[in-house]
Amino acid sequence: MLRSFLCTLICTITLQSLTAQETGAWIRINQAGYLPGDIKVAVFLSKEETDPLSFRILDMRDGTCVFLGSQENGLMAEVPAAKWGMGKAYRLYFSGLQQEGGYRISMDLPGKGTVESPGFRIGAEVYDGTADFLLNYMRQQRCGDNPFLDAQCHQHDGYIVLHPERSGEKIDVRGGWHDATDYLQYLTTSANATFQMMFAYTQTEDKSVFGDRFDATGRPGANGIPDILDEIRFGAGLV
Repeated sequence: MLRSFLCTLICTITLQSLTAQETGAWIRINQAGYLPGDIKVAVFLSKEETDPLSFRILDMRDGTCVFLGSQENGLMAEVPAAKWGMGKAYRLYFSGLQQEGGYRISMDLPGKGTVESPGFRIGAEVYDGTADFLLNYMRQQRCGDNPFLDAQCHQHDGYIVLHPERSGEKIDVRGGWHDATDYLQYLTTSANATFQMMFAYTQTEDKSVFGDRFDATGRPGANGIPDILDEIRFGAGLV
């Protein structure tokens, strides 16, 4: 079922991209998905002035319309578009749709055709694994020994300069994470990332949401310690 949904999702994203190029309009949704009881909002953006009257939510399995929103029923509200550099923008509200499943949003644009959102899911499991998924990026950005690239970096970068007695002295600055996917490394950024992970772990009552699939070096293999704690310790080594 999940494989079928993912295949359908990839196809709809491709088609949505082509449609967006033709219409100059987009529907932005939470691609992670929505919990059944959550507030659910999407955003419609158009480069040019346009006045769509309603939006439909379609079941991805058979295209059946399962939800209809419009300006008349208060589920479609115009919002300022200029701050996004757009000609028209609407917020689309569909919190009333709570049935679990895979969906996409469709809107008819007068004289321009139809624009559709990427596919998305409504379900109790949509955020399962999210905490560990985010750690993939942290491991990819590790400074010093990078498990994603299986390579080392910044091995001899730290030297004291302009000091009356210690100029030229080497300092070990390995650790923490690179910033913004480049090779720059900032102590304040790594310190903040370390704190945010510590805060997330301590504030989560159900610790079972944190998995153990990687060792302390960030390479595949459980080590009996939640992966988020491995990453916190890695960051704390620099801080």
